[in-house]
Amino acid sequence: MFTSSALRVLAICSVVVGGVFIAGYARGNSSPTTSPTISDGQIANNINAAPTSTLASVPSRTYTPQNSPVSIAINQNGNIRQADSRGYINVGIRETYKIEINSPSYTSAVSVKIDGVPIIDGLICDRSVTLERPYVIAKQFIVLEEGNPGLDQNGGVNNPSLGLIEVKFVPLKRRAAIALESVPKARNDAPASSPSIEKDAKESAGASRSTAVGTGLSGSSSQEFMATNEWVEAPEIAPIYTKKYRLIGFSPNPVTLHNMTKPRPTEINDAVPPRL
Repeated sequence: MFTSSALRVLAICSVVVGGVFIAGYARGNSSPTTSPTISDGQIANNINAAPTSTLASVPSRTYTPQNSPVSIAINQNGNIRQADSRGYINVGIRETYKIEINSPSYTSAVSVKIDGVPIIDGLICDRSVTLERPYVIAKQFIVLEEGNPGLDQNGGVNNPSLGLIEVKFVPLKRRAAIALESVPKARNDAPASSPSIEKDAKESAGASRSTAVGTGLSGSSSQEFMATNEWVEAPEIAPIYTKKYRLIGFSPNPVTLHNMTKPRPTEINDAVPPRL
């Protein structure tokens, strides 16, 4: 049983407790004046966040200057002879040859010098072309050893460009390029026969065991040239490349116990392979 005094004390305590509860409830339901802080973790995991805007990408270049897309090789009776890492091309002496000119990524106007003599200027190389004669005379190229009177009056002895093949590539496009680009061009780059490719495995010994050679003219050539004005220079496609190679007549001396320990010649870093 409770007395009246105890009841009054209990009633007062109930009122006080009730007031505190009501005040706390009101504060809990009131709107905050500032927005809550979002943690970094919440931002990272918010997959619905709007993506940030990016700048437009810069158009890529149409060529890479340090990687030359053009090249040549020497074709002697179906044997494709390519340059070694120093720019020398081993060739057979007293054999005719053709120059296989390659510009696989685009069409080029090609100018060729051999032994310092201009051979042709502005030859159209639509991905690839074979040159077997000078423009002015219908005779085939032939490899002759230094001293041979078929080279010049001195046999090429005093010619610093003896054996040098210099090829200049200027990128081209057709005047009607826009119309032609809409029509795919069917090409068949597969050769009629599969000539053997002679990679110079003995690059290190090639120059020291070879004969200086130059180019003469022999027999007759049926290759013909036709003038055209449907092409224009296109510097936006690629830079102008000038490739220089040196022909050398390889002497297949056998490796013996006496010469196998001879030091290898140092690498040649000149842009033009020097004369032997």
